[in-house]
Amino acid sequence: MAKPTLDETLGELDAGIFAQKTHEALKQVAMGVVATGKKGQVTITLDLDQISDSSSVMVKHTLKYNRPTKNGKTTEENTTSTPMYADPLGCLTISPQTQDDLFAADKGNNVTKIGR
Repeated sequence: MAKPTLDETLGELDAGIFAQKTHEALKQVAMGVVATGKKGQVTITLDLDQISDSSSVMVKHTLKYNRPTKNGKTTEENTTSTPMYADPLGCLTISPQTQDDLFAADKGNNVTKIGR
């Protein structure tokens, strides 16, 4: 099983909605920066807490942005959370990776290679 990338992990937060909100925030702040020449800011905060005694964590994700306007700024903050599984290497996924690699020669499985 391939290790998930950062894009894939962030894409799983809040069923993909977090990534969409982040993209929209980046667009809005960029438009405000271009229109006003003032600095804008997008902040992503990820807080992780273990769920009971499991190998799962609750990821609380917060998106906050400041879009500059002609006479000030517009600020928005949004916080949601997603339960995720952490494998022994720390990779986070929405679903547990429970299927073993059946074709790995060094795993000691009973798969016979066919061919040369």
